[in-house]
Amino acid sequence: MRIIGLLNENPDPNHAARVLSSRFGVPYERTLADVRSVIGAIQGLSAQRVDKGRRPTLEGVRLETRTWWRQPWRYRLAILEVAVVVAVTEVGLKLVDVGRLAGWMRTPLAIHGTAPPVPGPDDLTSLTERERDVYYAVRFVMARWVYDGTCLRRALTLGWFLRRRRPVLRLGMIEGDATLAHAWIEVDGLVFNAQPVTSAFAGDLTEKDLTEAVGRDGRELP
Repeated sequence: MRIIGLLNENPDPNHAARVLSSRFGVPYERTLADVRSVIGAIQGLSAQRVDKGRRPTLEGVRLETRTWWRQPWRYRLAILEVAVVVAVTEVGLKLVDVGRLAGWMRTPLAIHGTAPPVPGPDDLTSLTERERDVYYAVRFVMARWVYDGTCLRRALTLGWFLRRRRPVLRLGMIEGDATLAHAWIEVDGLVFNAQPVTSAFAGDLTEKDLTEAVGRDGRELP
């Protein structure tokens, strides 16, 4: 996406808006609004540092532990592994920008845009038995995590377990709402967690750049 490319070169939204206005003959106010819309969407990728999340209760922990124990041993192990990665991901989201964290988790943020994915059920047929266990374990843990199981958390976690397949993290604008973004991963031509989006883009803006541009609004990806 051109806006992301310009912001990567210079994080000043006014600079990007001026370049777009001059290049395409669009009024400056309109291009500035478009730039801020994209920045605001990516800003929502950062986990809210002040959010304390849900507070587990002893009864809730007991019931969920019983649910976990009733699963096959192989699936129990996958759940434990996923829980550890989710916890590490959560810390990472609070400390560094999304692009850097995605690189550390071997699911780099895509450097080139692509056509929006076709929404539909995830195709698991090419995954190994172990990978399918992890896929369902991610859903199990995310449904019970103290923070919302947003698409970004799911994408990064699943991407780590599929890292040998060289997944990439993609971001897009939610269809019908240009202020919200969606994250998904692509692996070997397959798309996981596809949702209706109007466009796909790539970029690597730091949290500092985003905060200075639009401030912190604490939004989460759906």
